[in-house]
Amino acid sequence: MWCEFVSVSTMFKKLLYSIILLSADKPTISEKIQYWIKLLLTFAPIAVVLKALDVWYQDNSQFFSFILVTLVINMVVGIRFHLKMNSFCWEHFFKKNSSMFLILVVVYALLEMLRITAGDNIVGEGFKILIQISTLLYPASKALKNAYILSNKTFPPSFIMDKIYKFEKTGNVKDLLDSKNNDKDE
Repeated sequence: MWCEFVSVSTMFKKLLYSIILLSADKPTISEKIQYWIKLLLTFAPIAVVLKALDVWYQDNSQFFSFILVTLVINMVVGIRFHLKMNSFCWEHFFKKNSSMFLILVVVYALLEMLRITAGDNIVGEGFKILIQISTLLYPASKALKNAYILSNKTFPPSFIMDKIYKFEKTGNVKDLLDSKNNDKDE
């Protein structure tokens, strides 16, 4: 973390120094052009990524909020579960939750790139829904499973837990969200 801060700090210092050199009288025109090209090559990719993240956030702010809330709920329920089981460890807690967060970010980013490639059509929209539900269900299912065990398998009701377990195996969103209790497969 400190190394990332140092590199960002160094990058901004270089930007500041380049801007100062561009406005100074001493460098030649060719040196100023060279500084300008370096600035452009350094910060243009960052600006493009930040703009893409801003556009994504505007379209997915509710999903992003739900992910953050679900991660917090998962942490709280996980702490309660592991305290009850006498297996709580702060180191394990931070490792597991950091790992979950990293996996969520990486997998969601890769799947979102696939969805963008599919385009803005009915297939892309269906895939977007599948990606978001799957991503949200990763921490949510862990919290629900722990809550289910903490409540002595009384809440959430077993038919909901069965749908969650089935969705984790099949990925069928329709079966997960269908309000009817589908016992055809069993």
